[in-house]
Amino acid sequence: MPGNSRVLRMLAMAPVDRLPPPPAVPVRSPPAAVKGEVEVRIDGIAGGPAIEARVAVFAGAERAVVLCHPHPLYGGSMHSPVPLAIAKYISEAAGGLVTFARFNFRGVGSSEGTYDDGRGEVDDALAVIAYVRAAAQGIPLAICGHSFGSAVALTAAARDGGIDRALLVAPSARFFAAPEGAFRCAARVTIFIGDSDEFCDVTEARALAAALGADLRVFEGFDHHFLKSRRALAEAALPVIAPEVSFP
Repeated sequence: MPGNSRVLRMLAMAPVDRLPPPPAVPVRSPPAAVKGEVEVRIDGIAGGPAIEARVAVFAGAERAVVLCHPHPLYGGSMHSPVPLAIAKYISEAAGGLVTFARFNFRGVGSSEGTYDDGRGEVDDALAVIAYVRAAAQGIPLAICGHSFGSAVALTAAARDGGIDRALLVAPSARFFAAPEGAFRCAARVTIFIGDSDEFCDVTEARALAAALGADLRVFEGFDHHFLKSRRALAEAALPVIAPEVSFP
């Protein structure tokens, strides 16, 4: 993946005032179960915080997917609508052919620790990746993140080195300010953006895609949270993160 740190730095300085200050007490989506999942506790990396996760492991799976949620300070959790919709569609449409995991970043739900401005959250994602890889040995692994979670997902993919696909859903460009090479990995990267996204417009998304060497798909009439149809988002996501699985 080509690196372009200058473009990424410029994007990171683009309109930060669009992001309001975080609420004192974030409102989170209520817990929701997905068919096939079990609740697990995953040990953090090098003694880091233990992570609350829900994992569905299938013996005949051909692909594994790790889902990263949006910003913890703004109410993001593994039960947030976008990662939840994708998990539900995997469970419904993949018929046990895709192992998947969603999890709470440190300080969210019953995950230990506190928010770490994206640094420790990458370690959280790496811990979940390691857990899923051990549980589903020998199959390719993809990662998908929404908003803040997209930057965490791509950074984790770069550090892990074994992720072959990464889907960034509504990636606010300011989250991609990092040292050169932080996002460089072998994964095929795809960006989904709505043309009515409040926090990253299409021009910024195109520049981000160019800087990351990513494919880009623009969804007409969709905002940052894909309120128009999360089902349509999930249906579009599956061929990207699990291309070897045939979906109806």
